[in-house]
Amino acid sequence: MPLVLAPLAGVSDFPFRALCAEQGACLTYIEMLAAQPIIRGDRRTRDMMAVKREKGALGVQLTGCDEGEIAAAVARLDAYDYDTIDINMGCPVRKVVANGCGSALLRDVTGVYRIVCAARRATQKPLSLKIRLGWDRSELNYVQVGIAAQEAGADWITVHGRTRTENYSKRVDLAAIAALKAALCIPVIGNGDLFSSADFTHMQAQTRVDALMISRGALGNPWIFRTGAANLSLDMWLRGIEAHLHRQQQEYGNTLRAVVCMRKHLLWYLKGWPQAREWKQKVTTLDRIGLAFDLVREYAGRLQTAGVSWRRGGAHGYDFSGRA
Repeated sequence: MPLVLAPLAGVSDFPFRALCAEQGACLTYIEMLAAQPIIRGDRRTRDMMAVKREKGALGVQLTGCDEGEIAAAVARLDAYDYDTIDINMGCPVRKVVANGCGSALLRDVTGVYRIVCAARRATQKPLSLKIRLGWDRSELNYVQVGIAAQEAGADWITVHGRTRTENYSKRVDLAAIAALKAALCIPVIGNGDLFSSADFTHMQAQTRVDALMISRGALGNPWIFRTGAANLSLDMWLRGIEAHLHRQQQEYGNTLRAVVCMRKHLLWYLKGWPQAREWKQKVTTLDRIGLAFDLVREYAGRLQTAGVSWRRGGAHGYDFSGRA
C-alpha cells in the first residue's frame, strides 16, 4: 500500500521530509502554502518553495479562495520541479476558513468545479485535491465535490474522513471514504487516524482506497513508513533522531532557529518512552543543536542502563509497555 506524508504546516520541512522518504514514504509534500504570497513573490514563501529532495516524489499544496487566485498560484508553481500540485479544500483552521479558503470551499460545489478547471488549465502536472467530508453533518457533500473535481480534471483526491466541525475525538468515517471511492473513477487516498499497520490494513479493507496519507501518525515516528509503528528498538530510535539532527544542522546551521524548529520533534520522539517528563522539560530549554545530540544520547544511555531497549507499538502512537 503506497504511503504518503501529508503537507504538515510547521513540520514538513526538508530534514523531516527526507527522513520520512528514507523510511519509505513514496510521496512527500512541502508545508502548505497560501496562494497570495506565491503570487506576489513573498520572500519567505519563495524560500519554502525550494525544491529539495533526497528520494521519492515531492509535491506542493496550496490554499486559496477563488479560481483566479488559485490558478495564478498554480501557474507559478508549475515552473518548479514538483512532481504534483495539490489544492487544499480540507483545512479546518479558523483563520484559513475565515478567509474563505480550506474547508470553506466545500460549501460551493460549483465553485470547486471552477477552481479545478482553472488550475487544470494552468498546469500539466498531476493535479489533486485534499478534502473533508463536508462542512458539518448537515452538509455531507463529499461525493458531489469528488465528482465535480473529477469532471474538472483532477487526477486524484485525498479525503480526510471527518467534517470541518468534527475534532479528533470522533473517529474517521470509513463508510464515507468507501462511498467516495465507489463513486469515482480516479484514485482516492484515505487520511485520518492512521497510527499503525493495523490502522492501514483496516482502512484499506473497509474503503478500498488506492493509497494512504499519514499525518499525525508520522509525528515523532517517521519509522511508520517502514514498520507501520511496529515495535521500535532503542538503537533504531537513537540513530533515527541523530540522522534528523544532522539534517537539521546541515539545513539551518548551528543557529537558534535550527534547535527551536527541532524542539517539537524531540518532544514527539520522546512520547511513549518511560520517565520522559524530566527530559521533555530539558528539551524546551535547548538552545544549540549540539546540546540536543548530548541530551538524546544521555537519555538513551539511561534507558539502556535500566534495561529498556524497545518501545512497543500501540494502535494510536507508541505506549511503553515493558522491557526487552
